[in-house]
Amino acid sequence: MAASKVKQDMPPPGGYGPVDYKRNLPRRGLSGYSMFALGIGVMAFGYWKIFKWNRERRRFQIEDFETRVALLPLFQAESDRSIQLKNYRLKWLLGKSVF
Repeated sequence: MAASKVKQDMPPPGGYGPVDYKRNLPRRGLSGYSMFALGIGVMAFGYWKIFKWNRERRRFQIEDFETRVALLPLFQAESDRSIQLKNYRLKWLLGKSVF
């Protein structure tokens, strides 16, 4: 067999240029510390709103309680009146003859 001459590819003189293998992405969004601070700020605002609403709700509950205490004599009088009417009707029915 005759040996054939094969020309092998060789690098150019001085070598190839550098290969760009690093990621070159632009920075997007906030940094981690700023997002953490933003989250803490949002949570603090939420807790403040809840605290404020709970105080207002407590004031409403106290107002309702004071209203009930102020109207308690009226409710008691109505209850007594209905009990007296029931007793009066019962006595009236008991005094009647069955026949």
